[in-house]
Amino acid sequence: MKNKEINILSIETTCDDTAMAVVSYKENNFNVISSLISSQIKEHNEFGGVVPELASRMHIKNIIPVLDKTVSNIKEYYKLEKSDVFSILKEKIDYISITNKGGGLIGSQVVGVETAKTLSLFLNKPIVSINHIRAHILASFFDFNNTEQNNGSIKNIKFPIIALTVSGGHTQLILIKNYIDWELLGSTTDDAAGECFDKIAKLLNLGYPGGPIVSKFAELGDPKSINFPRPIINNKDYNFSFSGLKTAVLYYTKKVENMTEQIISNICASGQEAILDVLIKKSLKAIEEYNPKYFILAGGVAANKNLRNRLKNDIEKEYKNTKFLMPEIPLCMDNALMVNVATYFNILNNVDINSYKDIKINVERLV
Repeated sequence: MKNKEINILSIETTCDDTAMAVVSYKENNFNVISSLISSQIKEHNEFGGVVPELASRMHIKNIIPVLDKTVSNIKEYYKLEKSDVFSILKEKIDYISITNKGGGLIGSQVVGVETAKTLSLFLNKPIVSINHIRAHILASFFDFNNTEQNNGSIKNIKFPIIALTVSGGHTQLILIKNYIDWELLGSTTDDAAGECFDKIAKLLNLGYPGGPIVSKFAELGDPKSINFPRPIINNKDYNFSFSGLKTAVLYYTKKVENMTEQIISNICASGQEAILDVLIKKSLKAIEEYNPKYFILAGGVAANKNLRNRLKNDIEKEYKNTKFLMPEIPLCMDNALMVNVATYFNILNNVDINSYKDIKINVERLV
């Protein structure tokens, strides 16, 4: 790959966003040719969370328009005169990749996987299998040159790494010994941290997605006003549990006769504080034990300002040999750029490069 430019088309449909990205790489430098996300927040908002069947149907509706726009962006970037979709993709795309591991909704993944396999077949291009969790983590290694986030270089990875991935479906601590060897230290035994944020928002009728809304109300509340439980915070392992916290918030809201805006803010602040206390204590325990070169915070909940500031400050204060990293805020949520950079690393390390015939969905393989 030295001195050779490679163009990767990546597809992400693990949950409720239909996303595609095309990135050109050369000698660890990159240019973003296209990055698109078709969101389903409006469709799922009235239900207070993602409805799997609806998500699958929306992916079917959105996938071709997103592909058409992606091809249009390629055509514009390279100033091509031809208009045939397959001709443009065959000329300008070297690899196709899809998230088909690491959890997610099976119906949603089927739409993305079948699209990727079809493109791979018709274009005669290799297809790269990507783990959704790894993609979230590896997005941290994009080093953008500008605020538009359209070009830059890939950061040099140093091992070992501890990663905390926190989203609506996942709460995991991972030890990354090298690019091939990823060890799951602990994960949620029931509900994910992001799901807990969503449940708090739903109980308070604040809307969806819950994380940003709860955080906004928390800014006006007192995090010490309500002593919500910190489930299994003192356990010796690295597992998480948030179902008990959800139940505690439910019981508390039932006792409130007059739900004022200040009480709502206090519930949000106290609930957020309980979640963050657990995440941070377990993370620092892992740093203490494994002394990593990097600590990476990834996933949708990484956008939480309090979480990333507290973790960054604690690590910089207590662990001088560990550098805090996280993706740019727009890349914390599900997106295809994170899948793209994970594909680049897979190609560099000759990992999971397949024929379309070999691609299957594996939601059980977490890392």
